[in-house]
This record gives sequence, structure tokens and C-alpha cells, in this order.
Amino acid sequence: AATPRSTALVTGESGVGKELVARAIHELSERKDGPFVALNCAALAEGLLEAELFGYEAGAFTGGDPKGREGLVAAAKGGTLFLDELGELDPGLQAKLLRVLQARVFRRVGGTIDLEMDARIVASTNRDLMEMVEEGRFREDLFYRLNVFHIVVPPLRERRGDVPILSAHFLSQIGEELRRPFTGLSSGALAVLEGHDWPGNVRELRNAIERAAILTVGGEIPASSVVLGSGAPEPGGDARARSAAPDALTEKELSLAEMEAAYIRRALVVTGGNKGRAARARGIHRSTLYKKLEAYGIEPDA
Repeated sequence: AATPRSTALVTGESGVGKELVARAIHELSERKDGPFVALNCAALAEGLLEAELFGYEAGAFTGGDPKGREGLVAAAKGGTLFLDELGELDPGLQAKLLRVLQARVFRRVGGTIDLEMDARIVASTNRDLMEMVEEGRFREDLFYRLNVFHIVVPPLRERRGDVPILSAHFLSQIGEELRRPFTGLSSGALAVLEGHDWPGNVRELRNAIERAAILTVGGEIPASSVVLGSGAPEPGGDARARSAAPDALTEKELSLAEMEAAYIRRALVVTGGNKGRAARARGIHRSTLYKKLEAYGIEPDA
């Protein structure tokens, strides 16, 4: 952040928070009062991407603004230009971007005049650019121009200690949005969250917290509200958090437990949370229902 012109390359899996890293670099730098301009290089076709990036002169192509248009390189003047998914750039645009980095000048589409670039470029990708260089799909000279300072953002499964902090942060945000007074996550809910591998990384975690908040009226988030991957409530969340409990579920019982837990939850919904009626509806004794509620981490009052 202290070097306002140095290019940075941020790499990591999808959903780890690469854009947040780029924004942090911007907000901690001398350029913080300038604009932060982001462009997803995978979102536009080649011709449109070039025009979006560099802008175009009047009459440069059919369908464009007759007055021409300023591009994002110019719009980022005095600030930071964030190029997301840079590995998707085609060879022609790679060459033009290389010139921008080397000479710090650019030309609009259809233009003949070099314009000065005054923006720091931070690029990100979830691809292995060095591997792409070896395969001939990414320019080696561009790679080294971008790779002045390389920041690797590890996946969430490799930094599980972040899960409680991020979860509390997201729950606070979502609680304000939903106008619900959440007090935090139960130990069982945290155990379920910390035990998940998070293939979708931080983005998936935020979705899980939002789903849990939707399923909980307020107060503490129980493990029974934590919905992961498949979209089904995580069975036995509180039970697995209490590994010493005699009724804790084993991994071999998981699929059967999932069906039974859903069966019991449905009975509680239909009976409005009345445990006696739910037990009768499922043909089991009330004390048996209590044991199953505890084993599966189901909180009928919630």
C-alpha cells in the first residue's frame, strides 16, 4: 500500500476475498481519495472488453455512443484499477495491457493519441498464470510485469480460525438487514461451521450465515439452523459438538440420521412445536422424542 504505483497480483480460489484484498491496498495507500474501479475480465466479449477498458473515440464502431466514451483506465485516474479474473484476457488484449504497464500510456479504440495512465493496477485470478505461461496461453512478459508484488490468499479451509470471526461479522451485518436481534452463534453451530471444508470459501460462508439467520427468529443461532452445501440442515450439529455424548451420531449413520431429523422437524412444524403431539404423530414416546431432539441438535422452541 505504501508504494502507490507498484503493481500487485492477488491469487487464490474463487470466493476467498481477492477483491477485498485489492480494496484494502487501495484504502491504505496514498490513492485512497481517488476512485477504486473494478473490471471483471471474464464478463465481457473481447471487443467490448477493450472498449470498456480503454474507451473509444466517436464513430469507432457501430452502436457505440456517438460522442465516444471514457474507459475504465481513464476513470481510475488518481486511484486504483482492479482487473479481476485476468487469466481470461485474450492474447491481443494481453499485448495492449503490457504496453500500458510498460509505458503507462494507452489509446482509446479508434484513437491515434497516447493518453497518460495514472492508476495503480491490481490484478487477480484463480488460475495458475505460471502454468498458463508454460502452456503458451499467457504472455510471460506480462506475467512478470504484473507479478511485482504477489499476494496469495489461502482458501478458508486452511484458515479455519477465521471462521468464527467472519461468521460473527456476517451475522452482525445480516441481523441489521433482517432487523432481527441475534446474540451470536451457539457452540454447536460454530462446531458445524468450523468442521466444513468450504469449497466456496468466504462467499459460501456468508451464504450459510444468511440462511441460518433466515431460519432463526432471533437470539442465538442453533446448529439446527446451519444449512450447508446440499441445502439440507446439517444433521446432528449440536451432537457432534458434544462428541462425548452417548447419543452422538457416527458418520456411518449420517444419511439415515438426516432423514429421521427431517421427519421430526416436519412433525414439529405441523404441530406448531408441540412435542407431545409431534411424538404421537410419529408413533414414539415423548421421552424418546426428547432424546432424539438432543441427539440431532433440534431446538423446537426456535
